[in-house]
Amino acid sequence: MSRNVRVQVLGATRLARVVVPYLLERRGARVLAIDPGDEDESRPWFAPVRGLARDNGIALGVCEDADLVIDVDPDARPTSPRGVGLRVLTPEGAASPDVNRMLLGGGAWAMGVTDGAGLWGARPLVREEADDAVNLLDRATLAGLEALDAAWETMFAPDGSLLPPQEPLPRPLRGGRFRPAEAFVNWELPAATIVARVRACAGPWGGARTHIGETVVWLEDAEVCAPQTPEGWAPGTLVEVDRDLVVATGRGLVRIRSLRPAWRPPRSAGAFATESGLGPGYLLA
Repeated sequence: MSRNVRVQVLGATRLARVVVPYLLERRGARVLAIDPGDEDESRPWFAPVRGLARDNGIALGVCEDADLVIDVDPDARPTSPRGVGLRVLTPEGAASPDVNRMLLGGGAWAMGVTDGAGLWGARPLVREEADDAVNLLDRATLAGLEALDAAWETMFAPDGSLLPPQEPLPRPLRGGRFRPAEAFVNWELPAATIVARVRACAGPWGGARTHIGETVVWLEDAEVCAPQTPEGWAPGTLVEVDRDLVVATGRGLVRIRSLRPAWRPPRSAGAFATESGLGPGYLLA
């Protein structure tokens, strides 16, 4: 069944490259517009979306004539009374405001098709060992599309109007958006928790952060390199300084491979340490 659909993209235009072809090819929908909001058009994935819109006669911007608004950003809450959102669901069944939080907690997560109050359908979203926030966001969108595909035929009345979800969300929207302050590393936490935070803050979120002296540094690549902290090393202390930095934590050691001083290009952790005169025993804030 063909539908007039406006795809509303909030800060995740690159996800439209997956969603729009699905709507056009699998569902025969007539996509009237892609709304990128105030997203920066210089981002590398914006140009392909512009080309996709041009090749299919789709407007870039807001459209008031659509039957349905599909919000493809897993982090965003549907804002239209005709709105459908592909949303991350926590293990408790709440619609989470941020995909990053999945990397900070365990349990069984899912992607749901929701209006913020009820569910049309859901599919499991399994966290993988190497996940960071960028590839998890991409996989979340694919899982959301699977849920949308399975629920599509049950979402509409015979006249084409959107039916209300039959299943309520077990719990309401939880918490606020992922805030920059949450990206700062607490070195007293276990090494595995710190590495999960680095991955949760990857990509457009800028990276997990720490202070080295007066400088805020974004941590871009880190791994657990020992399960226990050697005796005598306080959390946040540099244990080794070579090509990488090895930092003591509340339990275990973290190896930092690359970092980015505030507002400067990324660099190897060892090169930054050499330039900054850092050595074993230095205490990170």
